[in-house]
Amino acid sequence: MNTDFVSDTAARLRRQKQQAADAYALRRRPEGFFSRWALAVDQAVCCAWAHFFPDGGSCLLAAGGYGRGEVYPFSDTDLVLVCAEAPDEAQQERIADLVQALWDIGLAPAVKSGTAAELCAAARDDLTADTAFLEARFLCGDKALSEKFISALDAQRNPAAFVEGKLLEMRQRHGRQQGAGALLEPNVKTCPGGLRDIHTMLWLAKAQGLDAGIAALLRRRILTRAEAALLVRSHRNLAAIRIDLHLAAGREEDRLVFDLQNRLADGMPDAPGRGRLKKNERLMSGFYRAAKAVKQLNGIILPMLRGRVYSPLPRIVRDIDADYYQIGNQLAVRDKNLFGRQPEHIFRAVEILQTRSDLSELAPKTLRAWWAATRHIDAAFYADETNRRRFIGFFRYGSGLTHTMRFLNLYGVLGRYLPAWENIVGLLQHDLFHIYPVDDHILTVLRNMRRLAMEQHLHELPFASSLMHAFAKPYVLYLATLFHDIAKGRGGDHSREGVADARRFAADHFMSSEDAELLCWLVENHLLMSLTAQKEDIQDPEVVARFCRRVQTAERLSALYLLTVADIRGTNPKLWNSWKAGLLHTLFQTASRHLSGNPDSREAVTGRRQSAAAAALAQAGYDEKQRRRLWKALGEAYFVRHQESEILWHTAAVAADPEAPFARIRPHPADPGMLQIAAYLPNAHGIFSGLCRILARHNLDIAAARAFVTDHDFVLDTFAVRPPEGSTDADRGRIEAALMHDLTAFLHGSPAPAPAAGRIPSRRARHLPIAPLIDIQAEEEQPGWYTLTLTAVNRPGLLADTADIFNRHAISLRYAKINTSDERAEDSFLLYAPQLADPNRQVALKKDLRGVLAV
Repeated sequence: MNTDFVSDTAARLRRQKQQAADAYALRRRPEGFFSRWALAVDQAVCCAWAHFFPDGGSCLLAAGGYGRGEVYPFSDTDLVLVCAEAPDEAQQERIADLVQALWDIGLAPAVKSGTAAELCAAARDDLTADTAFLEARFLCGDKALSEKFISALDAQRNPAAFVEGKLLEMRQRHGRQQGAGALLEPNVKTCPGGLRDIHTMLWLAKAQGLDAGIAALLRRRILTRAEAALLVRSHRNLAAIRIDLHLAAGREEDRLVFDLQNRLADGMPDAPGRGRLKKNERLMSGFYRAAKAVKQLNGIILPMLRGRVYSPLPRIVRDIDADYYQIGNQLAVRDKNLFGRQPEHIFRAVEILQTRSDLSELAPKTLRAWWAATRHIDAAFYADETNRRRFIGFFRYGSGLTHTMRFLNLYGVLGRYLPAWENIVGLLQHDLFHIYPVDDHILTVLRNMRRLAMEQHLHELPFASSLMHAFAKPYVLYLATLFHDIAKGRGGDHSREGVADARRFAADHFMSSEDAELLCWLVENHLLMSLTAQKEDIQDPEVVARFCRRVQTAERLSALYLLTVADIRGTNPKLWNSWKAGLLHTLFQTASRHLSGNPDSREAVTGRRQSAAAAALAQAGYDEKQRRRLWKALGEAYFVRHQESEILWHTAAVAADPEAPFARIRPHPADPGMLQIAAYLPNAHGIFSGLCRILARHNLDIAAARAFVTDHDFVLDTFAVRPPEGSTDADRGRIEAALMHDLTAFLHGSPAPAPAAGRIPSRRARHLPIAPLIDIQAEEEQPGWYTLTLTAVNRPGLLADTADIFNRHAISLRYAKINTSDERAEDSFLLYAPQLADPNRQVALKKDLRGVLAV
């Protein structure tokens, strides 16, 4: 092929893309970009076609997104090459040359070729191919052949099979992304409510022989004027974001990753008094609104289009009452004006859906009328006792509650009925814990709580499920999930501020004083158990006693445990693991004994653990003299701050010679997917940070650590670590062997690894960082002792860097409680540092710590 043609066409195409991008930047109208860029691609493709197929006998069609004219800056160029006869070797070569030329001029061609019969056969066997062919558009070549091919496709297509296939494909797509429309880095194309959902709506119409244009669907009364306007606006917003993503990335990129979120936000018009973070929120809020509108419309349009396919078939229709009847699994209203005329039916229809297992949705036209009426929900609607009794009835009934609340949230009813809810819809959480906006997080927590009450999910969390089944007032727990984060985003303590909302709701919704108090207590204290288990030493009876003074009753303890489990599991799937579950279970059991009148004193705990260790040592052949020597070396505090399984593990190694260093590695008893590491050696500056650097060298993520100094001044440090993600059993074996080699060398005097050069946190942490928090509190009854707590973005080497700062300030680290959750670190250190009585020394310490904690 003429190289001048390739270079000239490529240069012209680059200019045309830049011109289309420049014109788009002026008004951000996607349709303008599409028309300019699709025309440029058409010209380039047809010019290339003319070089390789100057004769007749074949044709070229645009397909897929290119076929419908929705061409993004770096999307594929889908083409169908139809041959009148099976292509011979020479023609196959010409096809290959055409494809190569299209690559050379800067396109990304995806070409399907063959005879019309072969391509029709492919469409019968492949729904993806049939969908792409559905949007085929003639470009060049034999037009009669093109029309014959498209007619054959239309004639063979089974509309019912196509519709069912695309709906199944959509459900599977949403399932694979695990509700990615609610995640913080959504895929604009494939997430629930994304562009692909709009395309699915139009494909279902076109497969039935309808004009798939929005104006045509409006004429057919499949869309109302308001719905058509909303669909156009949503498509325009989503398409603009996708164009912006491609242009910003310089390649095909459909995910709103954090790096690009900020770059796209920077391109938004300035707003007085609003910085980068506000722009980012505006960008994501615009995306969430558009995606939500698409999901709302799909709830009406998709069932309506599906129903058209089956309209010739007999339908099962049953009367329900004077106002409602059943069509298949759908609830239909007899008079579409009922919801406007009698607003109490807004909740009555939902009540019927929730309480009848043979109904799963509102019929499309009923949903349309219901949705229109919900926009008039106001204070008078809330004041109606019937509506308030029905609303709390959703929670008292329980079954189907998650579906009900998600439905009400999707169509904006929750926000209209509870104004406090409207403030959290789509609200992002920049705390490196939550991956969902606040409203989606709350409804995920509600889902988790409901699963604990369902027999088919008993196997997931048997202990929590048993507590849930025994709990007398599950509706209070469901309401606690609804209100526990409802005050987020107000700038204050959301736990305390949410109590006022919960108390007002309880008074308005006929809750007894006992149930109202339990609800308000749970909202105010919903973080208590999680913080205690993860940030305090729950082996210490004094910590448990302090926790129980807050809880006071067994009912509260069970309720708080269930809410905590549901909350953590609904925050980020990565946060819940066997180790964390073990912490909560241990605290629950210890607190339960305390509240039942059998509290553990420090002496009783120490005695019980010493007895268990003594029995194990005696069985191993150690005498009483050796045991007393070991107890004296370890000290009483050791038995308070370590679990029985750790004590048995440690003492088996220390007993032979309390002066001999050792290192041990084993699978973590609470989570076999993690490793537990113990190192025992004479105390010296830099021990803890050195061990942390060795672990970092092997890419082990420190989930928890306990630094302890014995009475005879030996360090006994214990770590819980996660191997690199995706590690096989063989990988773990190699890691353990290499780690033991390095630990042994360190115990015998080899220096620890130097700090890593690159300390790069995750992409999310870089672009949505949290400000480091450092708090130093003096221990009241122990002069010279301090507790330092910090919260910061987690990253490789963070713990070692923190320990190095302690060394630099001549601070003795005597105990550490480390808690890392995915990308956030919340650590607590017990320090011996009399010099911190000087405020200037505290200021200097905090300054140096901020230097290593800042992102």
